[in-house]
Parts: sequence; structure tokens; C-alpha cells
Amino acid sequence: MEKISEALQRLVEALEKANCKYVIVGGLVAIHYGRNRVTQDIDVVVDTDKVELLVSSLKDEGFEFSERELLEAFKERGRVTLFFPEDVFFHVDLKFAKDELDYEVLNGRIRGELLGIHCWIESKEDIVVAKLIYGSSQDEEDVIAILLNHGLSEGLKEKAKKFGVYDKLCGIAEMIGLAC
Repeated sequence: MEKISEALQRLVEALEKANCKYVIVGGLVAIHYGRNRVTQDIDVVVDTDKVELLVSSLKDEGFEFSERELLEAFKERGRVTLFFPEDVFFHVDLKFAKDELDYEVLNGRIRGELLGIHCWIESKEDIVVAKLIYGSSQDEEDVIAILLNHGLSEGLKEKAKKFGVYDKLCGIAEMIGLAC
């Protein structure tokens, strides 16, 4: 976790220096909310109109990436992989905000602490809904752990309805003994 912590610190510094609106999402946040698992990456959603400043800030913090691929991802509102120096397995998946879910997550972000680093993280409601939408077996396991640790709120139910995953949420909740 030491390498992840160092990479997260550098990533947050680069994003904040570049004045990006960002939110850390995915596996690292699932761990934060009580899921016992490992991850080999940091997932982040970014919204910015200052891509040149972002490129410069990421380079200043030592991230390795294809500038051409990052600029293309910015233009197409896609994703790009950033590598941490001298580690071929660990990486950052940087996604430029594109759809309603991305903007929902950015607007619902909360200031939290991951691995001792203060940063913007995905809310419990947003991570559960996103994981239900993506729907891999690991995503489902993340949802189960988060629900077991934090329960089922009315806000989560409403957000699940909004994004069309309410039945899926209730099915998982009931499977682990929570009334929906």
C-alpha cells in the first residue's frame, strides 16, 4: 500500500495544481468503505478544460504516459493510463467525465481521507450505483461489502432508481438480509 499511497499523493497534488475537478472512484474507494480486497490501480474521473496544465502537472509529479493518448482521451472524453515510475504493474486509470453517471459522481463527491491523504472521493451511494451499473462479479462483491458495512439508505435507493439498478440493489440487499 505504500506505493499506492505515494502515487495517490502525487496524483492528488497534480490534479489540484492543475485546478481539475476530480473524484477518486473504484476499488480504492471500495476498500475505504470496508471491502477487504487488493487493487493494482487508482481510478479517477476528471473534468477540466485546462488539459495542457493537467499534462504539465502530471509530468511534474513523475507520471509516465503518452501525451498524445492523453490529449486524444481529453478530446474524445475517454480514458488514459498513467504509470508510476519504475512499476509496470501499478497504474492510474484517468477518465475524463463524459456521461450522466460521471457528472453525478463528480457532483456528489465528498472530501475524505484515503491512505492518509485528503482528497475528493466517491460517495457510498455513488460507488454502489456505479458498481451495480458496471456489474462484474468483483463489483457485486464490493457492493455486498459496502452494504454490510454501511447499510441501505433512502438516498441510495433513490439514486439506484434514477439509474435503473433498483431491482439489482434490492436483490443483493435481500440476499444479505437487508430489507429494501
